[in-house]
Amino acid sequence: MPAILKQPLFHFLLAGVLIFVFYAVTAPEIVESEQPDNVITVDRNTLLNFMQYRAQAFRPDVFSEQLDSMSEAEVATLVEAYVREEALHREALAMGMDQGDYIIRQRLVQKVEFLLENMVNQALVPEEEDVVAYYEAHRDEYRIDAVYTFTHIFFDGEERGWDQARADALTLLDSAQISSVAFNDASQFGDRYPFLQNYVDRTRDFVVNNFNEGFTAALDALAPSESRWYGPFESRYGWHLVMLRERREPSVPPVNSIRDRVLDDWRYDTVLANRREAEAQVIDTYDVQVNLGGD
Repeated sequence: MPAILKQPLFHFLLAGVLIFVFYAVTAPEIVESEQPDNVITVDRNTLLNFMQYRAQAFRPDVFSEQLDSMSEAEVATLVEAYVREEALHREALAMGMDQGDYIIRQRLVQKVEFLLENMVNQALVPEEEDVVAYYEAHRDEYRIDAVYTFTHIFFDGEERGWDQARADALTLLDSAQISSVAFNDASQFGDRYPFLQNYVDRTRDFVVNNFNEGFTAALDALAPSESRWYGPFESRYGWHLVMLRERREPSVPPVNSIRDRVLDDWRYDTVLANRREAEAQVIDTYDVQVNLGGD
């Protein structure tokens, strides 16, 4: 029996039962009456159902508390919204708009999918080994990119001319003056860069976007230093001398530090896989006959 409890299909069967129980408990009782079609009755259960559908979350206890905490004005606004929707819905039905409408067909399918996912998602409580196994199987998805801290002196290729900009960068790099230029002094030299002067704890993608791939690859080959200048390195705008203070290599954080994220990802993938399996089980009950010959 314990093995059955872990089967995805069992989860969906359980979800189906819970859905029917939920509606049996919360849905307003349908009774035969002689009430005119133009009468809209609003009671507590009607409002609770309306609130839950509108929020796309089925938690009677939560919404019951929320309803109780509303002011008279807020309840009146909620009633007005429900009455408007109900009146327009009845009018659409009276006009036959639900017949043969593909959009409505799709919405009904989506509603069933959402109900199943919502119920199963709340019921899924993984064992710790499930979370760890998922983390190990998806380690690359949690990898943190390389991070750089550096400053640079920019020589504008458009303003100076590409060759002259490189020559000017080399002149400064070979001068005795460069040894006295500290991290926060770089802005006193060269030209104004379109983006940042100092880059502190910036990811690789960020640096690539501000410079280019070749420039960032050059940073990967440098030894970090508090005083040494390197270059010149080319970007899409010109040439740069660089002081790389720190580079943190790509890493994967331990599972305990990102457990909530891993758990969310595990739950999303598991619910999706379970839904696909349940859908396949339903489809298998049908005899599908394909005839594309036009006969």
